[in-house]
Amino acid sequence: MKTLLYFEEYESNLSHELFKRKDIIPIVIRTNKNMKFFSSNYLEETKEIKCFVIDFYNDIDEEVKKFKKWCEEQQIYIDYFLNDSEYYLEFSNKFAQKLGLDALSDEQVEWVRDKIAMKKKFREIGLKTVDFAEINSKQDLIYFFLKNGCKRIIFKPRRGMNSIDTYMIDTLEDIETLGINIVPNKYMAETFCYDHEWSIESLVQDGKVLDSYVTYIPNPTIWASINNNLNCHMTVTKVPDYFSFVPKKFIQEIVSGMNLKNGAMTIEVFISNDGNIMASEMGWRLPGCQATLNHSYSYGIDIYNLLLDIAIHKPAKLKYRDKIVSVGDLYLPNKEGIIEYITPLEELKEMDGVIAGEMFAKVGEYQTKRRVGNDASGWVQVLGIDETDTLKKCNQYLIHLK
Repeated sequence: MKTLLYFEEYESNLSHELFKRKDIIPIVIRTNKNMKFFSSNYLEETKEIKCFVIDFYNDIDEEVKKFKKWCEEQQIYIDYFLNDSEYYLEFSNKFAQKLGLDALSDEQVEWVRDKIAMKKKFREIGLKTVDFAEINSKQDLIYFFLKNGCKRIIFKPRRGMNSIDTYMIDTLEDIETLGINIVPNKYMAETFCYDHEWSIESLVQDGKVLDSYVTYIPNPTIWASINNNLNCHMTVTKVPDYFSFVPKKFIQEIVSGMNLKNGAMTIEVFISNDGNIMASEMGWRLPGCQATLNHSYSYGIDIYNLLLDIAIHKPAKLKYRDKIVSVGDLYLPNKEGIIEYITPLEELKEMDGVIAGEMFAKVGEYQTKRRVGNDASGWVQVLGIDETDTLKKCNQYLIHLK
């Protein structure tokens, strides 16, 4: 049995799968900062799992000493480490480093978290990106906008997640009315890319990309969410013929260039009509939304358990279903105000192709539109013969729900 130190930010499918494994002894670390995200029921259900709560606000070296003492008292010996949190990636990897476990280096953390460092590294590797710049003041933003010929740009946090505080800038007035206090080393700007946005999810073991899975995104997530347009992501049954690159080889360039070894990677990319690719931004973790479930169902594999295999250095075996299918997640529109009616999930599941779903909103609640990529009243997972079929079904559902 292998002992895995697992940083848990919140209850997740990955946690559920880990706690079911018979060949892994999980040692969970949480922080007092993120304990509020765990329900009392979940804490009760997982109370038998060995767990250490770190004081996030205390000196990390002191917390490491406390943890080491706690392990000694319980005769716990850690073999491996796994983090799937974007927000706590730097903190958790620093904690693991201090324990002498295999973890990302400080430099690697910068590459996968700070979008300025990331894009600089992409270019060093030889990949194309949009033009970008650090923004440390409103004047920096004005200068970048003017330098770009007053054409559309994107302003966002360097370490942002879920498109929070991401803004499209079309005029100088947009900059003047931007309701954000721009402080040094926190924000960036980049030129707007009109090519189509896709994402690629990959599994990596011993520095080798085992395989890469392409996700089609009909509309850019953040703008679709804000405008209640079609907000969905779907797997493709085969790599489109017009792509002028091989996704797996493209990802291997990044993995090798950053010397990444064992884990999951997700990356947003821009692909032109003639199939050329441009790197946007990546995460060293499983993808958000329901992309992991989508690819797992699409290919007939279990990506959660494959990642756990990778984490304990057990050879990951990929065996796909005979006929690859397309699976998408459709995020259901969210509206501002008191909720008077919600289409029951049972009714949604009766629609052609719907195989799973979840509702967040409740009748009687006041719902606030959030400026994030996953703002929704719920989601459904949709099965199609291919991405064209899945997209058609998602569009039909959206019309029905509106």
